[in-house]
Amino acid sequence: MILIFDLFETLVEDLSMDFNRGLKPLWEEHYKDKCTFDEIKAYGEELFIHMQDLHRQGLEFPFVKDELPLYAKKYGGDVVPMSIEEETLFLSRCNTVRVYDGLADMLDVFRKKQIPMYVLSNSGFRAGALRLMLNSHGIGKYFEKVWSSADFGKVKPSADIFEMAVKEVLDQYTDCSREEILFIGDTYETDIIGAHNAGLKAVWINRQNASDIYGYATYQIKNVTDILNEVN
Repeated sequence: MILIFDLFETLVEDLSMDFNRGLKPLWEEHYKDKCTFDEIKAYGEELFIHMQDLHRQGLEFPFVKDELPLYAKKYGGDVVPMSIEEETLFLSRCNTVRVYDGLADMLDVFRKKQIPMYVLSNSGFRAGALRLMLNSHGIGKYFEKVWSSADFGKVKPSADIFEMAVKEVLDQYTDCSREEILFIGDTYETDIIGAHNAGLKAVWINRQNASDIYGYATYQIKNVTDILNEVN
C-alpha cells in the first residue's frame, strides 16, 4: 500500500485565506513608490481571474515563476526575487491553516507500518514552500515527497500530473503496482475524478454527504483519520 494525499482541506484545514495579507508586505517593500495598495490589489484580483481561466484549461499559474514578473511588468522595477523561505512566508500570510485533529497520530501509525506517503497538491506555490509549511506544523517528516502543480504546470484532474507522481512512486518502489496506490482527497472534481482517470483507487473525504455521481470513489469517509479503518 502506498498513500498519496491531497494537501489543503485534506491534511490541513484552511481556517482563512486572503491573498492580500501576503500582497500588502510585498507592496510595502517593492511597489509603495510605484502604485497605491488599492491599485495593486485590484491588479491581483485581475490575475486571480486569469488563474481561474488557466485552471479551467488544466494549467497552473505559478506565483513566483509567472505572477511576480507581471507585477514588475505593470509597475516597473526588477522582478522580485523570492526564495523558497520567502515564498513560504508569503504563503503563511495568505493562508491560516491547522492540521486536522488526530492526523499526526494517524500518519505515525502508517509510518510504523512502513507505508510510503506522499503529497500531491494543486497550488500556485512551489513544492518546497508547501514542504516547509508542513514542516512548520510538524508533519512534513512523514512524507517522502511533496509535488505541487506550480512546479509541474498542470493541475488536477489532469492525468499528466497524476502520471508524473505515479511514475516517480513506482520507479522508487519497483515491487509495487499502480493498484496498490491509494489517493486521498476532498474535492470530487479534481481529486476523485483525476485519481480514477489515472487508474488509482480513491478515498473521498466527503464531509457534506454529497453524491458520488460517477461512482468513482473506492471509499468514502467523513474525516481524514477515518482512513485508518479502510487500510488496516
